[in-house]
Amino acid sequence: MNQTEESGETTNDSKFAFRGGPLALDLVNTEIMERGKPQDLLLTPQDLRDWWAEARPQTGVLALESFGELEITDDLLEAAKTLRSSLRTLFATIVQGQSVSEKDLDSLNMILATGHQAIRLIANEKLGGVYRLNTQKPEANPVLLEVALSAYRLLTTQDLNRLHKCKSDRCVLYFYDTTKSATRHWCSLGCMNRARSIQHYQQTKKRMKIQE
Repeated sequence: MNQTEESGETTNDSKFAFRGGPLALDLVNTEIMERGKPQDLLLTPQDLRDWWAEARPQTGVLALESFGELEITDDLLEAAKTLRSSLRTLFATIVQGQSVSEKDLDSLNMILATGHQAIRLIANEKLGGVYRLNTQKPEANPVLLEVALSAYRLLTTQDLNRLHKCKSDRCVLYFYDTTKSATRHWCSLGCMNRARSIQHYQQTKKRMKIQE
């Protein structure tokens, strides 16, 4: 296996860590560790706007119909961070092999309830399925619903044994392992190399101590 397959490294100049795979994991990964200290990458509505602009192309074709220009407000920022916290707790519970409770799913299900499935005509009179936002609900928002739908698909259609937290103790990122061997342990080449360097240093130090 080469290092790129092992780590799932992506190459871009973004400040965001698009290493998780599903959109829901990429939202969770807007909380990172920087030099041993937690850092929130979503401090302002502009941060969320920037993340959303980058997240959609990174994730590919999403579920909702086009909804035009999107307004990012302080309220939406707080709602996104609340959803992020709920998803982090949920994913941590799964990764740690603990039982998921109904309460763990409440926030996610509330957002899923702001959309509904529909059928529409697409090219050449073919029928296609789509999700539509219930705009009559004040809490409905396409960003939140897209993330919630991503989490729904991950939790109900994917192998959750492939959901992992980065093996590095200094990293808090989550990812979905899509490698054929299902042996990816790191969110990135950087984390893998740093962890291996630390391990090598500790082993060398231990050998030197034994020889003294």
